Amino acid sequence: MEELSRIMPPPADGGDPVDWEALRVDTGWELPADYRDFVAVYGMGRISDSIGISTPYFEGSPYEDHLLFRAAPRLADAELTWASNEAGDDFLWRCCGEPERWEVIFRPRSRHQDHTYGMGMAEFLLRLVRGEIHPPLEAELAMPVTFASWREEEKRLLDEDGNLEGF
Repeated sequence: MEELSRIMPPPADGGDPVDWEALRVDTGWELPADYRDFVAVYGMGRISDSIGISTPYFEGSPYEDHLLFRAAPRLADAELTWASNEAGDDFLWRCCGEPERWEVIFRPRSRHQDHTYGMGMAEFLLRLVRGEIHPPLEAELAMPVTFASWREEEKRLLDEDGNLEGF
């Protein structure tokens, strides 16, 4: 996370306050430590206005649709989508074994062939933004990479009266 934070500065207002223990008790899902760290530092948002990172529900979340919104109870072998981009590509975990051993799957919009990476989410993102791995993204990742939290996006969409622009 330290190296990723140098390359992609986190939002000034920090990440999102997920109650991980309550999540585990309520849903049966325990998520990888690097993902929990990412959520604490960055929270829900978009990388270079392209890759949308999902988080579990947290107090104050503005969205009903979240990481585990439609997820089945934790099974021994499952897949869980943690991000997607505007082109319809998905980023998932293969949830097999302990969360720290989950692999990242990149699933292009075409769905013809998954690409599996034997690493966690934070390492995958770090290597992606460094240009060390090249999944066949259908949407270009603008460089240098940026991260915009949902809070920043919400502020951008509000006019000076606090109303959503255009509504």
